[in-house]
Amino acid sequence: MSAGLARRGRETTRFGKLVIWKCQGCAAVLAPLTGRCPSCGARTLEPISSAGAGVIVSCRVVDRTPDPVCGAPCPSIIAIVALDEGPWVYSWIDGDVPVSSDRPVRVRFRYTQPGERFPVFAPRDCL
Repeated sequence: MSAGLARRGRETTRFGKLVIWKCQGCAAVLAPLTGRCPSCGARTLEPISSAGAGVIVSCRVVDRTPDPVCGAPCPSIIAIVALDEGPWVYSWIDGDVPVSSDRPVRVRFRYTQPGERFPVFAPRDCL
């Protein structure tokens, strides 16, 4: 991972908010890890706070290796979430497997190491 992308990843969760980007060239709203505007090619992107709400576009249950504590495989749900502001993000879903793919979700943060947060989404009715 490049240093710029790593820095952008840390900025994604600045102040406990999900940060997305707005192109200063054409005003397009872009996903968190975007480094250049796909519409106009500009690299001048302004950070803006996302409301952190959206809907699941697609998701899949992925079985992982056995958990060291309980011994059983711990299923994970990976998903594409369409944020209310427009961009799509790839993330994990906390909670039960969604019944419908357009179920509303909201971001929350999982702490991974000191000072680091990872955005995950949970169904809005579970928060």
